[in-house]
Amino acid sequence: MLGAFTLGWAVIYANRTSMYPLLSVIAADLGLSSTQAGFMTSSYFFLYVLMQIPAGVAGDRFGLKRVLLVMFALAAFGMLGLGLAGTSFATLLFFTALHGLGAGAYYPAAFGTILQVVPPARRGLSSAIIGSGMALGLFAGLAVSGPVYNYLDSYRAPFLLLCVPTFLMLAYFHFTVPDVKSAGTPGWAEYKSVLADKQLWLINIISFCGLYGFWVAVAWGPTFLKLERGFSLGQAGLYTGLVAIMAVPAALLWGKLSDYYGRKPLALLVLPASGLVLFCLSQVTGQTAIFATLLTFGLFSNSAFVPIMVSWTADIASSRYPGRMGAAVGVFNCITMSSAIFAPVISGYLLDVTGSLVPAIIAGSAVMLIGSGLILLLPPSAKAI
Repeated sequence: MLGAFTLGWAVIYANRTSMYPLLSVIAADLGLSSTQAGFMTSSYFFLYVLMQIPAGVAGDRFGLKRVLLVMFALAAFGMLGLGLAGTSFATLLFFTALHGLGAGAYYPAAFGTILQVVPPARRGLSSAIIGSGMALGLFAGLAVSGPVYNYLDSYRAPFLLLCVPTFLMLAYFHFTVPDVKSAGTPGWAEYKSVLADKQLWLINIISFCGLYGFWVAVAWGPTFLKLERGFSLGQAGLYTGLVAIMAVPAALLWGKLSDYYGRKPLALLVLPASGLVLFCLSQVTGQTAIFATLLTFGLFSNSAFVPIMVSWTADIASSRYPGRMGAAVGVFNCITMSSAIFAPVISGYLLDVTGSLVPAIIAGSAVMLIGSGLILLLPPSAKAI
């Protein structure tokens, strides 16, 4: 089961990030502004975020596996549409949004299942294992799309290629994922209590801040390296993908340590370090320095930080709101991933206004550091073991 969820997360992230190295290519081919190019990725995340809470609630009521299969199929058809019909700004927006709508059920379904099945003492590590798939998919999407484009001279070719493993994952899920349902059917009043929990909201806002800087780096990092640091398209995607290299061992390390020492101490270490390293990215110029900075950013960024926070969410939800894990995780990812709606568009706007992505990267760093301060407002987290 862990293997299926990890591979599924890798496929989702490869699909998601394959467009980022091609933003400048698509913009030039279709005559788009940087703000419009950023809006394409934001259209994905708008529908993705919109699905988080409904998917979590539907999973609690009708079964997380059923929701996973239906919506993952929709995501696969979105990728197929991008590959076959993504020839205009309108069709790119439509099929990107369709893919985001389908992919939006993955997080509450996958994490809602695993966080109910595994014991509390393994939540951080289990979340980190699935998160390693995110890192692998991120690297694959960023590293492969540029060379595929160069070889086939079509920005639609990477999307068509990636729709194949997306469809294949449906069979893998069918045979390996258990059908987990809540003990009863929670009513609206019970879900309302999840939405009213102040500690959960603080965790959600902190995670939003942490992910905002990450999406600035990943969505616009290839363009930054290409336009402002002199990298080729293939190099820009590959170097940005370095974030994922360190993310795999880092996620496993931080997730396991958070099980032993508590979520709060690890969050207080990881998030401010990530914000400071992102600021350094805006300042360094040499290839070696950029290489080292991106590797270090991967050590502390999304894949390392999110397992800590989602496990913290699960700790609270399992003790206060049994039977509503899917909804709690859905709300968490809804707020957290809304950062991916704002970060690409705001960064694209700053690029249009200033002619540089440096202000956008500095702004992302500042948001992460604000989130770091908010961690201090949370009470100490209990150790899982």
